[in-house]
Amino acid sequence: MLNEERIRLMTKMASYEEGEGREFMPIKQYYRKDYVGLGMIKTFITSSIAFAILFLCGILYEMENITQILADRDLTELGILVLTVYVVFTAVYQVIALCVYNWRYSRATASMKGYHSIMKKVEKLQEREERSLPLED
Repeated sequence: MLNEERIRLMTKMASYEEGEGREFMPIKQYYRKDYVGLGMIKTFITSSIAFAILFLCGILYEMENITQILADRDLTELGILVLTVYVVFTAVYQVIALCVYNWRYSRATASMKGYHSIMKKVEKLQEREERSLPLED
């Protein structure tokens, strides 16, 4: 005999897995520290690439004045300036990434709690149903 409540709960679980769960289930495969750390590594790589592109665009934009800029400044001073800007640029992106990935993990955790509670209800209903069925020979 079919238990209507169990079917309703299983339908809810399936719709969650196809909707919100598609986004949140992969996140919950990681511990918070691992998920945030992986996200920050990806952010470091992409922010470094973005800085390099912006730096090259700046050099191309100032191509006419590049000799004047190099003549006015000491090369070590210019290198330290570029390195300082790079460190600040990546640090800002790392702080933003830390906040974003923590927020995403918290959202996934809250969403998955509801899913797990429905799963426990389904398991209890299934156990109760199995106990009430007579054994067939």
